Amino acid sequence: MVDSSYMDTPRIEHFPCATWRRLRFMPVCLAMVLGAAPAFATTVIPPEFNQLVDQADFIVRAVVKSVTSELRTSGPHRHIITKVELDVREVISGAPPQPLVLQMLGGKVGDEEMVVEGAPRFRVGDEDILFVHGNGRQLCPLVAMMYGRYPIKRDDHGREYMTRSNGTPLLSEQEVAQPMRAGVAEGTVHGAPQASVPGGTPALSPADFTNRIKSAANRVSR
Repeated sequence: MVDSSYMDTPRIEHFPCATWRRLRFMPVCLAMVLGAAPAFATTVIPPEFNQLVDQADFIVRAVVKSVTSELRTSGPHRHIITKVELDVREVISGAPPQPLVLQMLGGKVGDEEMVVEGAPRFRVGDEDILFVHGNGRQLCPLVAMMYGRYPIKRDDHGREYMTRSNGTPLLSEQEVAQPMRAGVAEGTVHGAPQASVPGGTPALSPADFTNRIKSAANRVSR
């Protein structure tokens, strides 16, 4: 299931379709490594909003308290795991454990880095609404990887608004099903924080997005 490969400097080992440093772990390999259902594409398919809600074990609004990476070895094989400790500000759906620490494949230890293509990177102080699934069992513990993270940003007037994980404003919950395009710098439009897109369409506020998530979750529980 796991093999090894070597380069002159530094020495690396990799999962199928994954190497450290400049090469990238492709989402198609997630099921291969975990032994889950066969992968059917080389990219993550965006979920519909109701699917995003339904597939989450729990959904939280949280702030990142710490990010730590560690090198793990198993016989001749090794990989990097990153732990993201979260301060849960609101439980939107489900019952998350306390404390809540996300575990994901990838990260940086010393001068070695393992990068999972499409997986979000967290920094201390980040505030997000997260759709968590398979924490401790999946290579990325978010529904559909980058589609399971929605950063909360503030504009020049202090107004909170939702973005997608690529930094573009989230104008409607239905936009979660749109393919992820390369975004601008996180939470910005044309280099400055904005709560709307050109033309004046406002982004969802955290309260708006939360209420729509709860409505979708209640639909399932009825």
